[in-house]
Amino acid sequence: MPFIQCDLEQGLSDSQKKELVRRMAEITHKAIGSAMGHINVVLREHPSVNLVEAGEVDRALISSRRTNPKRSAKVA
Repeated sequence: MPFIQCDLEQGLSDSQKKELVRRMAEITHKAIGSAMGHINVVLREHPSVNLVEAGEVDRALISSRRTNPKRSAKVA
């Protein structure tokens, strides 16, 4: 019974989060053959100020997509 925890920055829409957990479950099912009904996925969201990525604090890679479309093109 796989239990997957995913920590990420706040900022994804509900539909993006649904797609993310759906795909995580699908990939797990394909990779190890676990029944879909046995796969559990939990997302834990954190404000960007609480995260350090590549040695940089508060990079805001996800949340900046909503406010700065040019930056998201570079990040994506």
